[in-house]
Amino acid sequence: MKNMKKIIFLCLSVSMMLTSCFKDIDNWYTETAGYDGRYSVALTCAEDPHLDLAIEDGEQLMIYNSAANIPNEIIIDTYLDDEHVKGKFTISGTPADFKGENVAMNVALGTAITTGNLYYAFSATGALASPPAASTATSAGLTRDGIQFYTRLSLESGKITPNGKTTIGGNISDGVLLKVTLYSDFLIYETYQTPQTNWANPNIPEFAWRVKENSRQNVDGDELHWTIDGYRYTGYPEDMVH
Repeated sequence: MKNMKKIIFLCLSVSMMLTSCFKDIDNWYTETAGYDGRYSVALTCAEDPHLDLAIEDGEQLMIYNSAANIPNEIIIDTYLDDEHVKGKFTISGTPADFKGENVAMNVALGTAITTGNLYYAFSATGALASPPAASTATSAGLTRDGIQFYTRLSLESGKITPNGKTTIGGNISDGVLLKVTLYSDFLIYETYQTPQTNWANPNIPEFAWRVKENSRQNVDGDELHWTIDGYRYTGYPEDMVH
């Protein structure tokens, strides 16, 4: 009898534990579930076919909810031209036919190189563009032209089609098709005198670089139009890239 009571108690405990878990299942759900997912994609660049990549090249696209977790806001995360591209979009429409209502900053980039007199910067945000080397700020009022590549992107259109694609292994999966434009920005850096409280020697002025106010503008003709076309990642061995 004691053993039977133990079994009944154990069953009740497991049942209560599972019920408790199921109560929290809504925490796994996002408001953008119709868009969310990992996709295997081919990339096509309208301006430069040499940048095109096929499904077999193993490129991936991630779509997921923002921290706000609201129905009309998604994050697109992928690689284009071997550069990490990530932006948050307010969208209109439905998963079957949607578009972005804003131009998003590319928050993924963060390296910088200098070539000649033109500073090429890849920055996490437009307002905090990586400046030229601090050692070159020797006085106030100096300026330097700069270009930031792939700083902004727009989502022209998007479609997600349930069971709409055949994978490379012959399986059926949800399809995805995005049209994205990448922009590059021209800007001007300027030097300024930093506050005296920050100087190493209070008698020796120090200077730094910053982006000149209102100097940012789109680099004419340097936009790239991309098509991202593929299907929801299956994980099946026959769909894996070898």
